[in-house]
Amino acid sequence: MELLFQEDIHIVKTLSAHEEVEAAFRLRHDVYCDELKWVSPSPDGMEKDRYDSFSEYIGVYDGLRELIGQIRLTASPNPFMIEKEFACLMPKGRKIEKGHDVSEVTRLCVKKETRSSRLNPTIPQLLYKGMYQWSLNNGTRYLMMVVDHICYRHLRSSGLVVEAVGDFIVMPDGVKAAVCMIDWRKFEDVSMEKTPEFFGWMSKTPVHYPSQLLSHGLY
Repeated sequence: MELLFQEDIHIVKTLSAHEEVEAAFRLRHDVYCDELKWVSPSPDGMEKDRYDSFSEYIGVYDGLRELIGQIRLTASPNPFMIEKEFACLMPKGRKIEKGHDVSEVTRLCVKKETRSSRLNPTIPQLLYKGMYQWSLNNGTRYLMMVVDHICYRHLRSSGLVVEAVGDFIVMPDGVKAAVCMIDWRKFEDVSMEKTPEFFGWMSKTPVHYPSQLLSHGLY
């Protein structure tokens, strides 16, 4: 089931068309290759890997219909990056229990020029809402991810219930990172009690689409 909803001027949707996915690859290259230098640059300006062949993407578009944020979601039983590239971050002797309700989120990135935006909600929060709605649509209860300490604090301050599956470890590039997990059922219980307004926003997907949006090829 494809995801599609609007928040003010922003569109949050599953990226399925060829040009949409390529725009996500270019955004990933800008962030992960050019800016952070965590991945080697590619001559075509697109950051891709083997996980893209069986994963899905969610993107956020601005009022000019430009892709300004995206995440990649991989459902079980497909391979996870945590199992190979980030296996060193798992506590010794502990394995990921990849039931049918476990998925992984990777390659979360936001266009640099929009990160200082004072929009309410922010672009990352729109991606978090997309993660939750995608999880509901796909029967995912547990969402696994690898994040640095800054992103971890941001996730928690945004109202999500995120738990580290072990210690934060300093990676070769100097970044402190850890495997983290969101249990959406726990999030629902805690959020409904402590932040009901936030939970209400996360749970609803406005679907008002001005007719002029339909001419931009996003649908």
